[in-house]
Formats: sequence, C-alpha cells, structure tokens
Amino acid sequence: MNYLHLTLRSSIAVGLLTMGLVFFGCDNKETVLDIDTPDGGVEVERDRDDGALSIDVDE
Repeated sequence: MNYLHLTLRSSIAVGLLTMGLVFFGCDNKETVLDIDTPDGGVEVERDRDDGALSIDVDE
C-alpha cells in the first residue's frame, strides 16, 4: 500500500511539472543575428510562431 501511494504521488508530481513546462515554457525564438563589439552589441531574434522580430541593443 505504501509503495502504491508513493508511486501515485510521484506520477502526479511529474504530471504537474510537465503541465507547468507546457503552459509556461521557454520562448520559441531563434537568434538571427548576434554582434558583440567593445562598445556594445546587437541581438536580433525571430519568434518561430508568428515571425515577429525583436531587436536588443546594448550600449
């Protein structure tokens, strides 16, 4: 009985963790351009879902 209870709790924990990763997972972006210079840098990323570009400039 105790082993069954432990297995059930572990299965529920793994299921909840998986659901959390699905709903709050990583951004689906790819790096298009990444330039680093002594004065700063530029990074361009494209969203794989809708194709939107985001540009980050570090100075």
